[in-house]
Amino acid sequence: MASTQFNLTAAVRTAKGKGAAGRLRKTGVVPGIVYGSGVDPTPIEVDNRELYHALHTGAGRNVLIRLDIEGDEHLTIVKDLQRHVVRGDYMHVDFQAVSRDQLITAEIPVDLVNEESPRNAGGIVNLVLYTVPVNVRPLEVPGHFTIDLEGMTIGDVLRVGDLGDQLPDGATFDVDDDRTLVTINAPMSEEALDELAEGAGIEEDAADVAVVGEEPADGEAGGAAADADAADE
Repeated sequence: MASTQFNLTAAVRTAKGKGAAGRLRKTGVVPGIVYGSGVDPTPIEVDNRELYHALHTGAGRNVLIRLDIEGDEHLTIVKDLQRHVVRGDYMHVDFQAVSRDQLITAEIPVDLVNEESPRNAGGIVNLVLYTVPVNVRPLEVPGHFTIDLEGMTIGDVLRVGDLGDQLPDGATFDVDDDRTLVTINAPMSEEALDELAEGAGIEEDAADVAVVGEEPADGEAGGAAADADAADE
């Protein structure tokens, strides 16, 4: 099982500071840093478009990047990516250099197939974990885990450990094997929905609800009306 790899060129970044970083971004360059196995922490800069393409392969953030820094190549993963909170622009990227044999932690997406099977049986599919963290060698990161729901019915549960046969040799889950992954639930009845709404305080006592345009009882004054009368006196 091979990881998706992408070649990316970088240059050593000499200009530092917020001002310099801002000027780089305006020219389509993303400031970053590389550190890890076999490399001293080094400020770098990469092309924004090339970084975008690297992160939009089928592997997503799990892509393995062969980072060429002025002729010096390193096998890396994206350890951290900062984006603008409004525009979504790349602001800064951290690359971690890794060796082929070291274990890294990767979030593997979960794909469901045959979802119509439990649905046709009246069940509701509830995917609890959209990704599963695993400890795995860089070149063996799975693209995804596949869960076949064929034949599952109401009350059935799948746990992380049920994916064990899809793990590469030597890889382990970075989460408890008993962690719930998928459940097939029964539809909620109207009575249960009413109880849920009542427990959330949605249903209010009619006596506590003011009716617009309703005349106050004798001897009582509405709050806003009483204030207005007092102001006119």
